[in-house]
Amino acid sequence: MKITQQLIFRGLLTSPIIAILVCSPIYLVVENPQRTFLELWLVFTLGTMFCWGLQILLFSFLKKRNFKNWQYLMILLTVIIVILYFTNPSATMRQDFFKSSSIKTFLLFRSVLTLSINFIIYLIIDLVYTNENKVQVIKENAALKYSNLESNYKLLKDQINPHFLFNALNISKSLIKTNPQRAEKYVIKLSEFLRGSINNQQKSITLKKELENCQQYIDLQKVRFEDAFTFTVDVDERTLRRELPFYALITLAENAFKHNSFSVDEPLNILIKTKDDYVMVKNSLKIKKGVISTHTGLSNLSQRSLMLSNEDIDIENDGQHFSVKLKLIDS
Repeated sequence: MKITQQLIFRGLLTSPIIAILVCSPIYLVVENPQRTFLELWLVFTLGTMFCWGLQILLFSFLKKRNFKNWQYLMILLTVIIVILYFTNPSATMRQDFFKSSSIKTFLLFRSVLTLSINFIIYLIIDLVYTNENKVQVIKENAALKYSNLESNYKLLKDQINPHFLFNALNISKSLIKTNPQRAEKYVIKLSEFLRGSINNQQKSITLKKELENCQQYIDLQKVRFEDAFTFTVDVDERTLRRELPFYALITLAENAFKHNSFSVDEPLNILIKTKDDYVMVKNSLKIKKGVISTHTGLSNLSQRSLMLSNEDIDIENDGQHFSVKLKLIDS
């Protein structure tokens, strides 16, 4: 509903109420007040509606031109004085009600009443405009904030694929030199994995789907490491529809392979487990020498988790195990 329509609605709603308040004292001073009250109530209702219309026109015209409140009030006061001067008091009030009053007192009463009604209407309109402007500012700020978050999230997400591809290509290069047959199989698995994930435009993904993607990634690593690692999933089925940042589990699994040394005799153990509202990726820890960590994956995941769940990832390192826990999101 536009603001002018809101004001017209409020004018129609409040005019009879203001008229009742104005006419109520008649019951104290008139012997047979019913007829007088009805006539005056109708006059004051129409008069208040006229005041509303005048105020809406003035407010809409002057506020758009950035007139200050005191300027607006001066113009309104001038308009009211002109209206009072050129209107006949007897045309708006029953003469028998004011027989005992002097014309001077009556004019003063009428002026004060008109000014009071207009002031009340002005306060209501000013409040409506102020609230409307606040709501508009909040909407614009929210839209701007959302746009910034969208841009930031896209930048973060765009970091994932190059980072992953860089590591994958380095692995392919190494395998080609040492084991060409395994390298060919690795590249085929890599292409299958990338086909389903690299063009994904979602911010978040269900835990079920991310586990499927992660399993594809693990199958890819099986080509490379065979039995030198174990992969265990212990997930509550009730959490499978919950969501988490896209590529989260793969990022953490990739870090485990990248930063640890392991073999068939001393395998790398990776565990994915859910508890309450969180999913945790835990791996055995045996830091590989000569590997310099840029922390790109964890930093990226931390920022994406904050954007989606308003909660940072929880990292623990006890020297034997490394674990990262992140909040699951309601879909």
